[in-house]
Amino acid sequence: MLTDTAKSILKKNYICDHCLGRQFAQILSGFTNEERGKAIRTLLAMEYAIKPFDISTSNFYGYDLRKNLKTKQLKCHLCNNLFDDIGRYAKEAEIELKKIDFETFLVGSRISSELTKREEHLWEDIGIEYCEPIKSELNRELGKLIEKAGRKFDKTNPHMLVILNLKNNKIEIVINPVYIYGRYQKLARGIPQTKWEKYKETIEDIIAKPFMKTTKGSEHALHGMGREDIDARCLDWRPFILEISNPKSRKIDLKKTAKESNISKKVKVNFLRFSDKKEVIRLKEAKPDKTYRALAEFDRGVDNIDSVKKIIGIIKQQTPKRVLHRRADKIRNRRVKSIRWRRIKNNIYEFVIKAEAGLYVKELITGDNGRTKPSVSEILKNPSKIKELDVIRIHLKAR
Repeated sequence: MLTDTAKSILKKNYICDHCLGRQFAQILSGFTNEERGKAIRTLLAMEYAIKPFDISTSNFYGYDLRKNLKTKQLKCHLCNNLFDDIGRYAKEAEIELKKIDFETFLVGSRISSELTKREEHLWEDIGIEYCEPIKSELNRELGKLIEKAGRKFDKTNPHMLVILNLKNNKIEIVINPVYIYGRYQKLARGIPQTKWEKYKETIEDIIAKPFMKTTKGSEHALHGMGREDIDARCLDWRPFILEISNPKSRKIDLKKTAKESNISKKVKVNFLRFSDKKEVIRLKEAKPDKTYRALAEFDRGVDNIDSVKKIIGIIKQQTPKRVLHRRADKIRNRRVKSIRWRRIKNNIYEFVIKAEAGLYVKELITGDNGRTKPSVSEILKNPSKIKELDVIRIHLKAR
């Protein structure tokens, strides 16, 4: 019986309407926990008036039964009257939120271990068949008050996270990053994609600069769908997502900002739209085929060029010497899917190669002193070096 469970709860210690109602949260939808608690307490008071039962004080259930009035002096054994302070916490949150330009929010909470233990001890006695954790109610009640101030609750992709930290009795505001999807072309050689101490300028810096100015963010990170070598161009549109941390403003004119990124002529961005963290994961996991243009110079003239068709198929590549300082030394299998060529001079050829993601194209040509097998140089029995390399197509799957 519901009343028997309620009596067993209240015979131990006084708990407030919120905490009493929360033990029956899955019963009678459409009511708040506070309303449930009041109803249960009133029901017990009525039952007592009809047929008195054993209680130790006249206000045991939170009422003076003689006057049928709720007493004010009692402290909730479970939450210590925490819910009386929810309005104050909501006001603190709104003061902080007014300093930031945002539209949506989500509420979280950090509760003390003592409160958690008291709640768990109660559940051990009465079971958890109809219960709701106190964190769920705290988050919901605080969220409702913040919504009344004109903010929009968003569970899936909030701009802000409002945290009620009961360990220090403070409201903490976490600004979620802004994620901007786009695609870039790299039109100049000698620029790395992301931050590198050896280089003053990166693709990331060029793209991010106007966005940082607009958002007043604290830092940025560029997540690319792969990357090209520093000395290679990317003439197709490579997908990326720019992440900006702690943005003070989320009002971004994407077309205007893209134009500012394109001023340098070294990088061109397009297809901008807002994104999220989930898409970052999908983008990083994508491994599209790529087509490269490689200009190779051989030690001597080539007279058996047709034999390079043998390169099509599985290639075994040991990590190139040039990247051993930042990559594990292991052998990788990659597939070459097609190769075309044309002679520029007697010993200079242009190759157009389509291959799986992760294939080192320079080493596919040169052989890297036998670390890539087979290689174009090995097949032709003619040492070579790369003069130019470009990514000319990224084979994105249709969505």
